[in-house]
Formats: sequence, C-alpha cells, structure tokens
Amino acid sequence: MTWTMLQLPNTTPDTEGLIFVFAAVTAIVGLFVAYQAFRGYRRNESRPMLYLALGVIFLTTVPVIVDSALSGLTEATDAGILLAVTLAHLVGVSSILYAIMRA
Repeated sequence: MTWTMLQLPNTTPDTEGLIFVFAAVTAIVGLFVAYQAFRGYRRNESRPMLYLALGVIFLTTVPVIVDSALSGLTEATDAGILLAVTLAHLVGVSSILYAIMRA
C-alpha cells in the first residue's frame, strides 16, 4: 500500500494582494475601534479613552500607512521600514500603557 500526498495545482496565490487585504482590514477595524474609544472620550470627558484611541491607531493604522508609503514612495530598505513600523508600535503601546495607568 502506498500513500500519496494531496497534490495541489502549481499555482501560487497572490500573496502580495492577500497581505494588502489583511493589512487594509486591520487598519479599518483599528480605525473603528479607535473611533469608538474617541466617542467614549467625548461622552465621558475621559482622557485615558483619548490615549486608548491614539494607541489603537498607532498599533493598527499607522504601521499600514507607514509601510505602504515607505515601500511605494521611497527606496527605503526593509530594515528602515521595519524600524518605522516598530516605532509606531512603540508609540501605540506606550499610549495604551499611559491610558491604563491613568485610569
């Protein structure tokens, strides 16, 4: 008895397109979450909610924009793009930490 593995066609999925779709969905959902936090800030005049909104934006939307802009408009290296995205993440996490510590 011989076992054969499932054979898939030799087509490769459009990984760049798939990555773009996932990044766009992440940015859009992040903007929605940040908008809800901003509404909470306006409704309750709670500064921690404002910092939460900013943190979510810097964790979800800003990295997508930075990556797309640096990749498409400049000749930045992968390391430079990674540094910019990591800085956006650091700002986002710091903002959320500030919001939590102030609450």
